[in-house]
Amino acid sequence: MAHAITTTGLLRSRDLFVHDGNTLRRVRLSVPVQLLLLALAGAMLAWSAFAAAHFVTGEKPAPAAPVIVSDAARMQQLAAAAEQRAQAIEQRQQLLATMMAGGEVDPAALPKVSATKPLPAVVAAPLDRAAGRLAAEEAAAAAQLDARYKQAARELRKLGLSPQRLAVGGPFEPATKADPTFKALFNSWKRLDSLQDGVIAVPSDVPVRNASFTSSFGVRSDPFGRGAAMHAGIDLAGPVGTPIYATADGTISQAGWHNGGYGNLIRIDHGRGIETRYAHLHSMTVRDGERVRRGQLIGRMGSTGRSTGSHLHYEVRIDGRAVNPVPFMRSTDIILAIRDRSGRTMDQIAQGGPAKPTRR
Repeated sequence: MAHAITTTGLLRSRDLFVHDGNTLRRVRLSVPVQLLLLALAGAMLAWSAFAAAHFVTGEKPAPAAPVIVSDAARMQQLAAAAEQRAQAIEQRQQLLATMMAGGEVDPAALPKVSATKPLPAVVAAPLDRAAGRLAAEEAAAAAQLDARYKQAARELRKLGLSPQRLAVGGPFEPATKADPTFKALFNSWKRLDSLQDGVIAVPSDVPVRNASFTSSFGVRSDPFGRGAAMHAGIDLAGPVGTPIYATADGTISQAGWHNGGYGNLIRIDHGRGIETRYAHLHSMTVRDGERVRRGQLIGRMGSTGRSTGSHLHYEVRIDGRAVNPVPFMRSTDIILAIRDRSGRTMDQIAQGGPAKPTRR
C-alpha cells in the first residue's frame, strides 16, 4: 500500500496540448495508462534479472521480499523520470502558446538540453510521440514568425525605413545551454517582437482629422513671391483652432516659438532618428520633455510665423532629413498590422481596422 501511494503521488493525469496558433491537438496520458506502462517496464526488468540469475548460477533468485523492494525503487525512479520528461513537454507547450499569443517570454525560462536518463521503450514511446509532434509545431511556428517578420520588413522598406532601425536587441545567447530547436524558435519570436515594439516610432496617423490639402512636399513657388523653393512638408488648411494630433508615440523636444518662420512649433522626437514637426500653430497643449501617444491632442491650428492663412505645416524627418509625409499618412493599416500580435495579415487588418478619418 505504501508503494502504491508513493507511485501515484508521482503521477497524475495529463493532457498534452500542441498548439501552433491555428490548430490544437491533445495527447491523453491518464494515471492508469502511466501505471500500466510502468508496471510493464518493472515486470520486464524483474524478468530480465530472474532469467539472468537462473542462467548463470542455476539457482533460484533471491527471496521475494527483496525483489519487490527493488522493483518498487525502480518504478519510483521510472515514474520520476517520466514525470520530469512530461513536465518538460508541458513547459514547451506553454512557452509556444505564449509566444504565438504575443505574450512576454523570459529567456531564463527556455527549456535546457535534456539530461534525464533514458526510459524503457514502453514508457518512452507515448512521450516521444508527443515530443515529436511538438517539435514539428515549433518548427512551423518559427516559419510563421519568420514570414510575418519578412512581410513587415517589406512594408517598412516601402516607407524608406529599415527593420534594423526600428528593432532593438540582437539574437538571444543563453548563459546556459538552451535547447537548440527552441532557441531558434525564440529568436524568430524575439526578432518579430522587437520590430513590433519599434513601430510605435513610425508616424502613421494623420495630424488633422478634417483639412484641405493645399501644398505638397517638394519644390514649389514661394507663396511670398520669392521664386521656387523647397517645401519640406505638406500644408493642411482648416479653421483656426482645428485640433492637431501626434502621429506617433514620442517625446516633445520643442513646444514654443520658432524664429525661422515656423511660428508656434511642436517637434516630437519618436526615437530611432525619426522626428515630426507641426508648425504655424495657434496654441499648444504640450510642454518640452512631455511624453505623448499616437493620436493625442497636442495643439490647435493657426497662422503664426511665415504663413498666409490658417493651416498646419507638417513634416516627417529621418536623421534630420525631410521626407515626404504622405506615404506615412497612408500607412496606418500597415503599422497596425505589424503591431498586431495575433498573426493576422495586412489585408485582414485593413478589412477590419478602424474607420479612416475623412478628408476634404
